[in-house]
Formats: sequence, structure tokens, C-alpha cells
Amino acid sequence: MFSDLHNRDASARSLDQPRLSASLADEAAAVIQDQLGLTLRPTQIEAARCLFDPSIVELPTGEGKTLSIAVAAIAMVSAGRRVFVATANDYLATRDCEFLQTVFQALGITAASITAQTTSAEKQVAYDADVIYSTLRQFGFDYLTERIEWRNEQRNAQRNESASRRHRQITRDVLLVDEADSVLIDEACTPLVISSPSVTVEANTAAMYRWAADFAKTLSANIDFVSMADSDAIALTTAGHQKVLRSTMPVEMNQLTSTEIVAAVETAIEAATRFRRDEHYLVSEDQIQLVDEFTGRGQVNRTFAADLHQAIQAREEVAITPPSRPLARITIQEFVAGFAHLSGTTATAWEDRREIADVYGLSVRRIASWKPLRRIEYPAQVYCSETAKFEAIADEIQQVVADGRAVLVGTRTIEKSEQLSRVLQAQGLQHVVLNARHVDREAEWVKAAGTSGRITVATNMAGRGTDIPLDPSVADAGGLHVIVSEPHSAARIDRQLIGRAARQGDPGSCRCYGSIDDEILDRAYGAVAADSLRHRLRNLYSETQVRRQLRRAQTAVTRTQRRGRRHLTAHANRFALQMRSLGLDPHLDPISESR
Repeated sequence: MFSDLHNRDASARSLDQPRLSASLADEAAAVIQDQLGLTLRPTQIEAARCLFDPSIVELPTGEGKTLSIAVAAIAMVSAGRRVFVATANDYLATRDCEFLQTVFQALGITAASITAQTTSAEKQVAYDADVIYSTLRQFGFDYLTERIEWRNEQRNAQRNESASRRHRQITRDVLLVDEADSVLIDEACTPLVISSPSVTVEANTAAMYRWAADFAKTLSANIDFVSMADSDAIALTTAGHQKVLRSTMPVEMNQLTSTEIVAAVETAIEAATRFRRDEHYLVSEDQIQLVDEFTGRGQVNRTFAADLHQAIQAREEVAITPPSRPLARITIQEFVAGFAHLSGTTATAWEDRREIADVYGLSVRRIASWKPLRRIEYPAQVYCSETAKFEAIADEIQQVVADGRAVLVGTRTIEKSEQLSRVLQAQGLQHVVLNARHVDREAEWVKAAGTSGRITVATNMAGRGTDIPLDPSVADAGGLHVIVSEPHSAARIDRQLIGRAARQGDPGSCRCYGSIDDEILDRAYGAVAADSLRHRLRNLYSETQVRRQLRRAQTAVTRTQRRGRRHLTAHANRFALQMRSLGLDPHLDPISESR
């Protein structure tokens, strides 16, 4: 399906680019009008045209990016290209493909969607379509799976000829990315890895994980362990080592080495200090489910790296699964570089335009909304404590819904969404909480979020893909009011949430809240320095100073994440060069490949 993508270079993206002619745009618009009853706006056509140059098109939230991508895909297919459309999640991949299916069929174009539940046989059919909808991660995992299978065929001297033809057919495919900043920036922090789990968990290993989880609770930061400044790795001090060696351990651990035990303790400390339940993961049906920080969604069939997943399982006292061994690995940056043409759309890319240009070689092109923006942005409010902040948010919500409007409150984590929910319950404010525990109700609740008196508390709204239609009475009363309850890791993510208000010329308003207790300070400076800063801010309280410190912290976190992505890309490039110099595939496990 993908074959030679890893040999291609971003410079190839400018080859033989088709153009969106006026006649083709008119034909696509006519079919969309006929099949869907929707009229394309000039801004949507302009966005579609921009997608023909390698670029990220910034179109305001609610302006119809889905149809812009569809028009571009139609034109690309007419020029003989196969188009991959990367959406933010499986739901959107299925929804968009089904929504546009009659349009594609009327034009003689085949389209298919692929999700985590799609079988291998179904994928073989889907990848023959002219337009394929899926997530970028699913495309990436399918690519790695194919590389593994291809290598195994070569080993067994049973190369599949039909597969070889398929590879040659798609070496110059188009990749159009929806929610491009979320996919190409936020998700690019984590490589795509396919792992092979061990068959069983040894009794001594399981005992070690559980013992280490309990033992880690007895250790003190900066006395028994430290966080390494250069790598953020956890390391036991001499005192910590001595405590480990003097401690009483289960008899099952007698055959383990001190090196193994120390490593398990350090991993248990990392699990306890850096990963929190209902923020980084959920516990559901005796399993650990990762949570995407940027979308608030649970991530199926994904695990933490190395022994970290087992350390968290031990900490949460759920069944310990076998540790896994990586079989194949690729970064988002490497994967998208293999496509002949890369473009995307989003509502929030401007802040990261330099990184997008440096990493992907793409410009960011802004298109204004088709109607004047009517959003009122109220001054940000800051407070001495999180408790005071949540009470102020509840008071504002009560005032807004009393006017017949609707309110959407964005929280950064599941834990905070439920914490705020308890405050609202105490004040008798009826509401719904949309987070990873309730993804099955997501589309239903988001569609209802614009009804009079409706209060919706939600984790990050990026990539939800469902419009919030306003009741006429809500529009007359002032529209949807959006509250950002705390700063996210990037101002761009705050802007994604704010963009839910005043879409397509509707009225609306927004306000951002912050407090000295907000976690952005810990993420920027570390727990010790953040607590020291909080102490100073409380002693000499100044709203101006608190706002300034929260902005600085957000900027610092954004800068750190950019640096991390840059280092990840540089490391992947060096590793790829080394592997290729040895005649090995840089995306496959070198040990298993050399066997």
C-alpha cells in the first residue's frame, strides 16, 4: 500500500501539481449542491485552491473545511492522483466519507474510510479507492505493518507480485490533513511504534512491578531521587540506592539483579510523579487507556513506552500485561515526508507557522471568514486559587444562562472537568460533562450545546468536527459563550476552543480564566520552582503580575514542546542515516531485521 514512501523527499511535492480550474470547481460545487443541498462559498473554493500548493490553509472554525478538502480531493483525483485524507479521529474519518459518498459516486470517484476496527481484508479494498479517509496514525501504522510484512516476504523469498504493483501505483500520492496543527504539531511529539508483546509475564517480573510501585511511595524527591536536568530522566541518589538494597522484597524477586530492581523503582517513580489518572490515562475495565492530551479522547490499543505501562498498571492495581518489544517505528515527520504532495487545513496554525515551515516546508496561508466576526472577547480573569476561580466561573455561567444563552466550558483534563462539574452541581446548575468517559455521546451533546440554558463542560474541543448550531432564541440573546478555564500548553489550543463561539457570522462571546494554582506553572518550571513562584505571587498579589506569569509559563511550555519535536526529528534523521549506511530499514527493529 505504501512501499517506497520512506524513500521520497519533501522536495518531490512540487512535481506535476494539478490545478483547480474554474470549470472543475463549478462542477464540484454543482454536484455538492445537488447531492447535499449545500452551496459552496467563495472562501471554501479559495481554500481548496490553496491546497494545490504545499501549504497549510488557516480557515476560521466553522467555515466548512471538510468541503474544501473534498473539492481539492476531487480535482486531485481527476488529475490521476490518489488522495489520502487524514482526519483527527476515527469518527470523523467515517463521518466525512459517508457524508460525501454520494458526491464522489456522482463524479465516478471511489472513496473509503479506514478505522482501528477495519479488518486487513477490508483495508486491501479500501486502499484501492481514489480517496481514502483515516487518521494519520492509522495510515502510519498500516505503513509500518506493510514494511514488516514486506520484509518477511523477502526473507521467505515469496515476494507478492500484486502487492509490488500496488506499491508502485501509489508512490506519488496526495496527503490532505484536516486539523493540520493538531495532527502535524501536537501528535508529532510521539513516534508511531508497532510492538510485539511477550507471551506471558514472569511471576518475578510482575512481583517487581508491584513492589516497586509501593516502594516508590516511600521515597522523597531531591533526597532519594532526582530528575536529570538534561533529559528529565529519574535517577536514584546514593541514599535512594541504599534504601533499595536494604529493603525487604518478595521472595519471587530473589533471582532479579539489583540493576533490574533499581530500574523498576526509577520507572515507578516516573509513573507516580509524571503521569496522573484522568489526565494522562483512564482506568477502564481493569485496563489502562491512554488519553490524548490535545483532544481529551481515549486512545485505543496504545500503551506507554518500555516498562512504564506496567509500572502504571502496578500503581493502579490492575492486571499487568506483558511488556512489549518494538518491531517498527517512524515519526510523523518522517511519514508525511514520503508523500508526493502534502497540504492541510486548520483554524489555528498561525502561531506555529515557523515550525511548520522549518519541519514540513509548508507555508501557512490565512483566509478570512465569509462573514464579519461578531465575537466579543471579555478581559481575562485571574484568581489566587483554583477554588476561587471555579466559583467565579460558576457565577458567570449562572448569569449567562439566565439570559437564555448557552455556555461551553473547556477544561484541560478529565479530572478538572469533573472537579468543575461538582462545583456546578453544588450551585444547582444542570450540565453535561463531555470527556473521554462519554465519547459515545459526543456528537449528540455537542449538537445540543447551542440550545437555550445548555451548559456543556468539555475537555479540549480540537477535532470534534461537529458544529454547534444555535437555537434562534440563543442567537437573539447573544449566542454561545465560551469559557477557557485554564491555559493550555499553547495559546493556539486556547484559540481552538474560543473559535467555537461566533461561527459563520453568529453572535458569541468568550472569556479566559486562570489562577495561581494552574498546572501550566508546574509544566513550565517544575513543581519546586512553581510552588516558590506561587508563594511570591500570593504574598504580593497583583492581577497584572499573575496574568504576565501565566502567559510566560504558557510560552515556556510551548517553547519546550517545540524543542522536543525538533530534537525528535533530528534524532530520527541521524538514526535513519546510520541504519541506511548499514543497509538496514530505518523503520524496522534492527535486531529482528538482521536475523
